[in-house]
Amino acid sequence: MQISAQTLLASQQAAAVQPRPAPGFSAALEKAGGFEPLPLKQAAPPQETAPAQPSSPARLGGLIDIKV
Repeated sequence: MQISAQTLLASQQAAAVQPRPAPGFSAALEKAGGFEPLPLKQAAPPQETAPAQPSSPARLGGLIDIKV
């Protein structure tokens, strides 16, 4: 993949223009106690596992079909 100099410069300028988070955000988050884990419980019954595929001496990547 080739990138022209104009594309590279435009992407760098666009990245520089993006707003940065306020410097006090992380300090305020630390004072607030950060994030707490939610008390979650499983609502759906656990799914049965699929039967294991038979192991065959297949060539590495033999099941991948890549078309260009």
